[in-house]
Amino acid sequence: MANTLAQPPFQWLQELERRAKQKARGLPRQEKVQQIWRGIAFRLSNTTCVSVLTEIREVMPVPTVMARVPGAKSWVRGLANVHGQLLPIIDLQACLDNRATLLEGRTRVLVINQAGVNAGLLVDEVMGIKHYPEQSRDLETPCKEAWLAPFAKGAFHYEDTQWTVFDLHVLAESDSFLKAAL
Repeated sequence: MANTLAQPPFQWLQELERRAKQKARGLPRQEKVQQIWRGIAFRLSNTTCVSVLTEIREVMPVPTVMARVPGAKSWVRGLANVHGQLLPIIDLQACLDNRATLLEGRTRVLVINQAGVNAGLLVDEVMGIKHYPEQSRDLETPCKEAWLAPFAKGAFHYEDTQWTVFDLHVLAESDSFLKAAL
């Protein structure tokens, strides 16, 4: 490089850029782009499930105050005021399998708005957001639990655990979920 004091600043910057380009390495190439599937993982009794992240609006603790809903099935736990709106709280396990969810420290509510249905789904535990390569989804293996099968859309297998993909949109359109009156 020539004497930098004798060069005008612009020429000095051009020379610096030229030398940097000579020594620069190219960016690593990624030949194929992987599609990542993102979902919220939760537990219903001993079954681990995961639903598409965009199907769940919010995860919240179980409301401490709920109003009873007269004439509703037992799995409708009540109505709760959530952010100024009434939200029906549905015991998902009881609705699908006639086994009530025990309210414990890890019990949570998944707030959904699917097919025009706003509801809070009571689940045993929420285990956070999971990320899987889309191509690792197993669409062939049938769901073991008969009560869950109509809503299962495949599974992911990770660290000796099967995560059943639970389709909340199908749930929100199902008669077993929509017919909450006695």
